[in-house]
Amino acid sequence: MNRICFQVQLMADNILQYADSIASPVQRIKGAVIAPSTMPVTFWSIEDVPWLHGKGTMIHGTQQLTCHAPLLAGMNLACELSLLAVEHKNGRGGLLTLYTLSLVCYHRGSLIAEAETVLIGRGEMI
Repeated sequence: MNRICFQVQLMADNILQYADSIASPVQRIKGAVIAPSTMPVTFWSIEDVPWLHGKGTMIHGTQQLTCHAPLLAGMNLACELSLLAVEHKNGRGGLLTLYTLSLVCYHRGSLIAEAETVLIGRGEMI
């Protein structure tokens, strides 16, 4: 299974907590709290992602984000996370496994955010 679909309910408290964790000022539109543009890359950690289950600590290698509209508190997002590639490379500290993930999120049928992220783990992690 290389794709999972899940829902994310954007709550003001979660947005404020995330904004605080990255030292981002909170912004609002007509009183609604706006999520920082990087927040979608945390959504994959909400679900139990089968291809990452039990893989240990990982770090972000690269990430690209595209927001098509502001992410506002109160939105219910339909998200799809896909595993695009698994690659092995030799690093200075040994074997590395790179996972390329794609995340797309929709609100009321409209594409609202896209992210492509490379996560890096140590060792053989298949």
